[in-house]
Amino acid sequence: MKRISLPLLGIMAATASVAVQPASAAEVKLKAATFLPSRAAFTRPFMTWVKEVNTQCKGKVAISVVGPGAIKSFEQWNALKTGVVDMHYGPPNYYRGTMVEGDVSIVSSKSAAEQRASGAWAILNEIHNKKMNAQYLTFFGGGIKFFLYTKNPSKNGRFDGMRVRSVNIYDAFFKSLGATPMRMPPSQVYTGLERGTVDGFGWPLWGVADFGWHKHVKYRHGPGFFNVTVNILVNLDKWKSLSDDQRKCLTDMAIWAEKQWPAWLAAQDKKEIAAQTKAGIKYVDMGPAFPKKAEDRYWAVIEKANPEFIKKIRPLITK
Repeated sequence: MKRISLPLLGIMAATASVAVQPASAAEVKLKAATFLPSRAAFTRPFMTWVKEVNTQCKGKVAISVVGPGAIKSFEQWNALKTGVVDMHYGPPNYYRGTMVEGDVSIVSSKSAAEQRASGAWAILNEIHNKKMNAQYLTFFGGGIKFFLYTKNPSKNGRFDGMRVRSVNIYDAFFKSLGATPMRMPPSQVYTGLERGTVDGFGWPLWGVADFGWHKHVKYRHGPGFFNVTVNILVNLDKWKSLSDDQRKCLTDMAIWAEKQWPAWLAAQDKKEIAAQTKAGIKYVDMGPAFPKKAEDRYWAVIEKANPEFIKKIRPLITK
């Protein structure tokens, strides 16, 4: 029988110990899809978060990012649900047809951190598990308000005859103001304004200049209404395949982002207001009834879709 030297036995033992390590201990690469390009104002906080995750979770998790050029924005949520991508950064409004309940954060008066503390996060995570095959990490955008931007001023607080680019979250509100909501992807709004196909659009404070729209509108009507919500989701099957340590690192980084968000929000709000003022966009104060009308109408829409869910979560997301 051939004798094996002690050094060789040591090498074999070391190799064996590596071989029995669970696969989850190795760094897992996650592919994330973002609803807007990485340079857009709304995507930059997520890119900052990804960079921090890749630093703090090094050896555990590494995230790479693709944008709408690789997967169309309105197809990304389904790509997440089916496991084509591992993560998705996008608004719940985009998958409203599958899970209308996700839109409640839009009319919330509590931050992501406050929702986590109140128990709302757990309820939202549960319904994302069931309807979206997704783990809900957190959301960005709380405190970023929506406005109605137009080329021409309103008349006596009305927008009769104006065609405005809209999505379903503010259709009912715009109709109540006399405007005609129109569907149009962001990529076509500039041409629509230029050619007169639309007279304005609903959009948050952030990102108007990203698309060049500031060149064609002159009025921003407020006070701002709703809250921007852009969720960070992980495919549930992928989430379950991660080790406890990997899941903990992603969760810890979501909580870290929630703590950073107020400072990020204040800094970017200041920049956006300055840019719009420089472009000649005038703020028009429509009075306190303006945001209340928007929010009351949207609460009615989502309550009708799932009254039991709204009854349970509304006290947890409003002050």
